[in-house]
Amino acid sequence: MCFSFLVEEEPEEKVNPVAMGIATGWLILRHRPYRRNLLFFATLTTLVLVFVGAVPLGRVLMTAPIWFAAYWIVVFLLAAFVLLLAIYDLIRIRKEHRKRVSTLEEELAEAANEARRIAKEELEKDRESKGD
Repeated sequence: MCFSFLVEEEPEEKVNPVAMGIATGWLILRHRPYRRNLLFFATLTTLVLVFVGAVPLGRVLMTAPIWFAAYWIVVFLLAAFVLLLAIYDLIRIRKEHRKRVSTLEEELAEAANEARRIAKEELEKDRESKGD
């Protein structure tokens, strides 16, 4: 016997596909491995589309100017996306590098101050021991 009428079902929350797409894009852009994978596959796809458009589909696309223009516009947009993603990746890498260098400089300055303090204490101990 089925008691499904006794179980209250929770209403499903609808997921906004636009919000999900923005969140996914944000995740891909913020994490280097995901960004690099996207860059690799977009570059590979662009190369394949250029080859397919030039060799196997070349004659077919030449006979239909609208399809020719549409195909190569898509390829051009994908290539532009690859270039923009590569530039963004370069900017992010440089920003992360600058942040890492400044952190290391701060740590080095702290270590240098600590070394000076220890050296000063040792020098004072040596002066006190020689003064006795």
